[in-house]
Amino acid sequence: MLLEYGYFLQAAVRVNNLMFNRRSLFLYLILTLSASACAMPLGLTQAGTIVSSDIDEASGLAISRLNDKVLWVHNDSGDSARLFAIDSSGKQLATVNLEGVKSIDWEDIASFTYHNQSYLLIADIGDNQAQRSQYQLHLIKEPDLSQLHGNKLLSVKPSWSMTFTYGDGAHDSESVAVDVAKQKILLLTKRDKLPILYELPLIDPALGQTESNHSANNLAANSTKQFNRQAKKLGEIAPLPSAMLDYTSIYTWIGFAGKPTAMDISADGLSAVVLTYTHAFYFTQTEPGDWLTLFSSPPQQINLPNIRQAEAVGFSQDGRSIYITSENLPAPLYKVDLKAYRTQF
Repeated sequence: MLLEYGYFLQAAVRVNNLMFNRRSLFLYLILTLSASACAMPLGLTQAGTIVSSDIDEASGLAISRLNDKVLWVHNDSGDSARLFAIDSSGKQLATVNLEGVKSIDWEDIASFTYHNQSYLLIADIGDNQAQRSQYQLHLIKEPDLSQLHGNKLLSVKPSWSMTFTYGDGAHDSESVAVDVAKQKILLLTKRDKLPILYELPLIDPALGQTESNHSANNLAANSTKQFNRQAKKLGEIAPLPSAMLDYTSIYTWIGFAGKPTAMDISADGLSAVVLTYTHAFYFTQTEPGDWLTLFSSPPQQINLPNIRQAEAVGFSQDGRSIYITSENLPAPLYKVDLKAYRTQF
């Protein structure tokens, strides 16, 4: 009996040691991953911080094509229809109200140049519960801040507004981008099992009057042109890659890892970036091609520091870097130099 009891004690000690070693290994991995998360990722620096109480839920970001070292941002749902100009350190410079526009759930913004004119496209496309019957895009001429003469508040009317639907029902999306060369607007859904890529036509603001829902006789020169379209489904993109560090993120456990929260296309039309809560994904090509094919190819993965709700991304004017910010104040404004990621191709 004593001999059996002795064997039992020895076995218990061995099991306890094994469990302790496993717990130690698990703890070591967690600490290692946590240390990696604290290190600043490759090519990333903090350019500044958004502290303005007006911008308390930044959900979209786009570089200015007209004003040097200026970015445009907007809030998520719950705010009025307004944009904010900030400098590259995050300081608020101006507020732009959109006349005649209602904000339901603004989720992204894109900037581009068309026929030598700079424009901003605001996407009212959020639909967390997939209950909306239609969505809106609003196009405005980008304000020239050099002409404000100290005035930090102005109002503009959109050049056009587009109401659109999806042929296969409601979708939640937080990502919009503009391909000027192909005259297309791209949308990428968030809550589908795999992100779905859609496109809409980029309507020339100077040529769309005859397609408007208003007659030419009744359309004032400064009225907003209204269009109705149905988004064309291009297809599902490949799952965005995950990393070991993702398994320590709350966004993995609540089912949002790999879900797009923003995107942008570079001015030359050769690169795209898709943002998620844990990473940014950089896609590039040597010549303009099919976007669905590119988004289904392996991207370069850009690790992010611990950011609360990273939902805004945009290329710099020259396409050599990207800016990223998040909801909640104070919101860090990060800049990622893409040189290191280009050399990996």
